[in-house]
Amino acid sequence: MNGIASSYPITPANPNHHLTAIAKMVADAFTNGEYIEEIANNYIGNCHYDWDTSRLIWDGEQLVHHWGVWGYPMRLESVQLQVAGVGAVTTGEKYRKCGLMQQAALASFESMRQNGYHLSILRGRHYVKFGYARAWNYITYRLKPEEIPALPVKVPYQKLSTEHIEAMGFLYNQTHQTFSGTAIRPTYRLKSCEEMSTYGWFDENGKLAGYVRAQPPEDDKESLQCLEAAGDPQQALAVLSELFKQGEYKILTFFTLPPQHPCLQLIRLGNCVVETRYFATSGWRVRIVNLHTTLEKIRPLLETRLGQSHLVNWKGHLMLDAGEQKAVLNIGNGYIQVTKSHPTEHCINGGAGIGRLLIGSDEPAEVIRQEKITCSGDAARLVCVLFPNLYPMLSQWDEC
Repeated sequence: MNGIASSYPITPANPNHHLTAIAKMVADAFTNGEYIEEIANNYIGNCHYDWDTSRLIWDGEQLVHHWGVWGYPMRLESVQLQVAGVGAVTTGEKYRKCGLMQQAALASFESMRQNGYHLSILRGRHYVKFGYARAWNYITYRLKPEEIPALPVKVPYQKLSTEHIEAMGFLYNQTHQTFSGTAIRPTYRLKSCEEMSTYGWFDENGKLAGYVRAQPPEDDKESLQCLEAAGDPQQALAVLSELFKQGEYKILTFFTLPPQHPCLQLIRLGNCVVETRYFATSGWRVRIVNLHTTLEKIRPLLETRLGQSHLVNWKGHLMLDAGEQKAVLNIGNGYIQVTKSHPTEHCINGGAGIGRLLIGSDEPAEVIRQEKITCSGDAARLVCVLFPNLYPMLSQWDEC
């Protein structure tokens, strides 16, 4: 190998020609070469895989690198941001340490920008150098058997199958519309019944009224883990209690549920342990694709936050400096205008960490400390008003 990444052509993915090659490469890298058909049909096909923005690198007819993009709208309070979720990034063994991932990433970032994405989100430890900052933490709720709420099952429930995925997505969108970080569905349209592990109940008209997704984690078969719930929270907890008793489980856990979820609010009325895991360079991470359009999209949120704060009468210009990208908020009379960069004494200098403020990944003062963001003028006061903690969380179902 000559180690010159530019000698290999980079192309978008083509659904008519590249599906099998991508599926085989992903299978070789992540599933010991197995489940090629499932990967082709479920993980790449029949879902929100973005063929135009994903990038492939070739050595002749051989696929040697895959940078996969799954595009989806993400909720941020009352607005929706276009997010490029990145996953299944892999390089052929003989072609590693040649800079192929960097070449593919840079080409994909430019395509993301051209295709109207606001942010990019991924999970992994190799992406800090590409401008990805911590997005959110892993939060797990743990309940011992005696701590599980003793609630009666109100209506019968049954195990759901793939024919219910569309109804599940509709109900999920209804019940999660205020939870930041969640994806607008449909995302993955096909899953195996075993992978779904979903139990639902119906109203008097036969319409899906609620469901829970629960299964043991791969590394802990003595736990029953709830990954998702929609509908009546008391019914959901009652169903989970019955499922727990049907197995030889020692603990009930909840994972990837938004902290504001009504099931978790009920649990917090009793006894439980809540574990928050922090990751310095891995875990979920966010990258700004287009700072200006992101600020323009969330501008109504910024105006509402400002109008409800003690800084409602503040006037001036606030600079957000994310390194490669800069933008200014022109604030006055309760309105905010997003403009190009120009000198101002009120500055937020934060590089990639600005992305964390945009999605409200943590308390603003915590983000400032962790990302070593510097604020001048009134910027520190404005940050606390404009970029509150939104407790974002992506469901395990929608992970790339």
